[in-house]
Parts: sequence; C-alpha cells; structure tokens
Amino acid sequence: MNPPLVLIVDDSPNYRLLLSRTLGKLGFGIIEAEDGAQALALLRERPEIAMVVSDWEMPELDGPALCRSIREESLGRYIYVILLTARDGSESLVDGMEAGADDFLTKPVDVNELRVRLRAGQRVIALEAALAERNRHLATAYQQIRNDLQAAATVQQSMLPPADLAFDGLDCEWLFIPSAYLSGDMLNVKAAGGRHVIFYDIDVAGHGVPAAMLSVIVNRLLSRESERSDESAPREPSAVVSRMNAQLARELSDGTYFTMAYGVIDTRTGEGRLTQAGHTHPLLVNADGHVTRLGDGGFPVGLIEACDYDTVPFSLQPSDRLYLYSDGVTECMDPTGEQFGDARLERFLSEHAGAPLRDTLDALRQRLHEWRGAESAEFDDDISVLALQKRVH
Repeated sequence: MNPPLVLIVDDSPNYRLLLSRTLGKLGFGIIEAEDGAQALALLRERPEIAMVVSDWEMPELDGPALCRSIREESLGRYIYVILLTARDGSESLVDGMEAGADDFLTKPVDVNELRVRLRAGQRVIALEAALAERNRHLATAYQQIRNDLQAAATVQQSMLPPADLAFDGLDCEWLFIPSAYLSGDMLNVKAAGGRHVIFYDIDVAGHGVPAAMLSVIVNRLLSRESERSDESAPREPSAVVSRMNAQLARELSDGTYFTMAYGVIDTRTGEGRLTQAGHTHPLLVNADGHVTRLGDGGFPVGLIEACDYDTVPFSLQPSDRLYLYSDGVTECMDPTGEQFGDARLERFLSEHAGAPLRDTLDALRQRLHEWRGAESAEFDDDISVLALQKRVH
C-alpha cells in the first residue's frame, strides 16, 4: 500500500515545516496550505491528495469549517481528515466529529501516535477506494440491466395490437401500463378467419421478468389460434382455454398461473362468446350507459389440470362496448389504501359511454393516476384494458 499524498494545513510556517519533515521521514508525500481556503482550492486541483492534517484554529476558514466544506464538496474521492487541536474536553471532540473529521490529535503531536493514525487512515482510504470501485462496477451492471429490460420492454410492447386497430364493423382500443419495465399482463385482438375476431386479456401472477416471459409465451400460443381458425367457425373459447390449461398445468411445475378472459366475436352481427378464467369480469356497456358483468369467474389457468370452463354468449349492438381488464385497474390504491374498485370503474365507464373509445381509455388512465396520487408515478400492479365497440354503420 503506497503512502498517499498528505495535505498539511496550518497558519504557522514553523509548525507546517515540523509536520512536513516528520511525515516525510515516515514516507508520506507532502503538500502544504496556510489556511482552510487555500487547502480547499488545492483539494479541487490535486486529485491525488487523499489525507488532510489540519490545525483547528486558523484565520478565514478554520479546521471544522474546512471539514464541512470537504464533506459538502463533490471531490469524487474520500478525504481522510485529522484535526490538530490544543483544546480539551468532549465538547470540542463532538464539534469536530459533527463537522466531518475522522480523527483528532492533541498538540504537541506525538510522532508515533501520528504515524499510527495515518496508517489507520490509509486503510480507510483503501477500503473507500475499493468500495467506490465496486460501486462503479455495480452502477455499470445496473445500467446494463436497465438497458436490457428496456429492450425487452420494447419487444413486449411491439406484440401489442397496432394503434387505431379496426375491423369490419368493430373498433378496438387498449390501455397498457406496466408497473415496471416489463408487464405480466398481455392483451391482443386478431382476425380469425372471415368476419370473426379473437380477443383476450391475460394477467400472470407476480411481476417482473418471469411473469413477462410467461405472458409473452401465452400471447404467442393464443396468436396461433387465429392462424388455425377456419373461415366460418373459430374454436369455442372454453375449448381454447381448457386446452391451454391442460398443457400449462403440466408444464408450470413451480405453481405459476395466470388469469385470462378470452373470446371470439362476429364483427358483422356483434354476436360473441367468451370464457372467463379467474379473470376480472368483462363489462358490457350499452350505448345508454347500462353496465352488465359477464362471466362466472372460472379457475385460473395452470393450477388444476382437470378443469372445465364455460362459454358465455354476449351481443354487441351498434355503439355497445365490451371491456376486458386486469385487476391492476380495480385494485389500484389511493394514498390511504382504498382500492379503485369495481363500482367506481363501472360508474366511470357508464359516464363515458358516449365519448370516443380512445378518449375514454385516456380519461381512465388519467383518473387512475389521480386516484393513485401525485406522489406515486408508478402503479403497484400492471394495468391492461382492451375495449371493443360495435361500429354504427
């Protein structure tokens, strides 16, 4: 461990000379300052200075004031400070420690004691340097992780439906707000042969990368359903969900599961069928604002292999809307811990039944942010909403 450069600060030239010779014999590099202001300027200019031995009593900027200035400065390194004082009593010791001093010596200085204190300071500086280096490595690694997560989030976002998606007779809009970079929610709507469209909203239990990976896998599996559906008859939603549950209940051995609402609709007639698998109740909002809950609950996907699911019929008349959403909406909490709740969501959607579909979802986003409170920019859970509206011809 090479001796660091020591800055000696004292308004007495004779005492500076004495300390310089003493420290020089101990193998330390020396630089001098006659007061605290000059010392602070040298610390800014000379990054190799690692230790300061300073007198307490000095004009312009005394020892404690110099300590405070050093601790307040962004010097990019730790400076070990030893104050020299002729004062007695614990009060002076407390004042110096509160100012940021690391150690004290009483004048006249004992050479052996000074040597021991400086060696201890060297060890502290070495530890601080090692910690700073480790923190730099951690910061680099953390930034790399953030970059990777951001890239993954971009990929996940690319799997969402395109903006302003519309089919013959059916308009679609969606809201997607991850609680972090990646979301365990996923939604989609796709043409499934002829005039049929399949649609779904998924909510994987948990958060972060594992939940997001499963949501992407499920999204891909369900997307294939649109590819295999023929011109006239997409598979029943209950059959699709049952098949997926049987497959994933065998493969998800760690207890992972997800909820979902999956459906199919004839875009011309507005007649549709859906299956609810432990997901929040889909909401059918008529043009006059009347809200109807659809579905009977059902079991989450992946928990029980031998599980039956029901198909629920529904009908969208012109201007009617169907909303699928994750529980991140209704379980969004305000600063007091109160949830947004089912009733509040239904009332909101009813009040906005006549507004454009995109405006309704934008207003819902704003309402949830207001409910969450200005102090919390992020939500505790992922939020997803898929909205379908029968177009008026």
